[in-house]
Amino acid sequence: MNKEKFKIELLSRNYLNSKRIIKETEEDIIHTSYERLKAYRRIVSHIENVAEGLGEKERLIIQKEVIEGRSGKWYLEYFSAPSYYRHRRKAYSEFLRCL
Repeated sequence: MNKEKFKIELLSRNYLNSKRIIKETEEDIIHTSYERLKAYRRIVSHIENVAEGLGEKERLIIQKEVIEGRSGKWYLEYFSAPSYYRHRRKAYSEFLRCL
């Protein structure tokens, strides 16, 4: 696995975990400090804001793979395989650069 893909997968896990903790905290299922909750919200907000600044195709890829945590061949509905890999490479690079 290349370094960018690893970083993207790690960011996706962190994002999804932060969203889960925020939801659970707001539903009072778990108790966490206010400062930790603010940190989770900053992570979520920052990732979403960076994704919003990408081009349409790159944003779609980051939305599906980072924000929604999808894997597999979801992209076949939107791209041919070569087009997807070309846009994914650009999406990962721009997304990581903007973080």
